[in-house]
Amino acid sequence: MKNQTTFRPAYLLLMALINLSLNSGCEKEEQWVDAIVLDFGSPSVDGCGFVLEIEGKIYFPVNLEEKYQVDKKEVRLQYRELGDMQTCGFPHSGVEYQKISIREIRDR
Repeated sequence: MKNQTTFRPAYLLLMALINLSLNSGCEKEEQWVDAIVLDFGSPSVDGCGFVLEIEGKIYFPVNLEEKYQVDKKEVRLQYRELGDMQTCGFPHSGVEYQKISIREIRDR
């Protein structure tokens, strides 16, 4: 019986550490980040519409509210990356941006 008593605390500690390490991978998406809204031209003439520059990388937001669709507007937001890319420009141009979903957004 004594072995089971010492096993449980060690097992619980191990489970807590595993849980902590699994949840730490999503940390960036939960934080507020600074971004700049950029107008990459109308999609009807092979542009990409409004995109976001976050830490030097361009993302395609699938749900950017109209009031934030202003070129060079500085915002803060929380987002999550989606599983697919947005292709812009002429067909087969190879210009693709990671799609993101905005969780919250506000003026900077």
